[in-house]
Amino acid sequence: MSRRFHIALCIATALLPILTGCGRRIDYELPEHPAEFHTGTFVNPVDPDDTCQSIEYNGRTYIWYGTLNGSIDGSDIGKCLGYIVQDGVAMKDVRVFLLNADSSENYLLQLVSGGMMDQPVFFRAFDTRGKTIDTPPFIERLEYPFWE
Repeated sequence: MSRRFHIALCIATALLPILTGCGRRIDYELPEHPAEFHTGTFVNPVDPDDTCQSIEYNGRTYIWYGTLNGSIDGSDIGKCLGYIVQDGVAMKDVRVFLLNADSSENYLLQLVSGGMMDQPVFFRAFDTRGKTIDTPPFIERLEYPFWE
């Protein structure tokens, strides 16, 4: 009986997020007309040797900012906007999302669909440098010199 109890407990623990509504799955579905985010290279105006990947969205330039601090689920992630195009190659499994906690669209999230081992990447709008903005707690700033 003890073995059955442990098995039932493991199953219940695994199903708990589904039953309570917590831990929503991420919706990787592309919109009907997905945006193509052509990557560029951002060069730090203060240090030309400091470069990183950039993308454009709604007239704003976004550059690498950070990675995941802890965990996120579907309730943290807004709608999927489209996918990355790098060096002319459409990478339709590399999706770009809005964040629900960021109504000002200061951050964008890059996730690989089906990429369980791929680390999320957060882009921050270039025009927010030097400004105090709300950063969701699940974003960990990396030590890019531009953001210091």
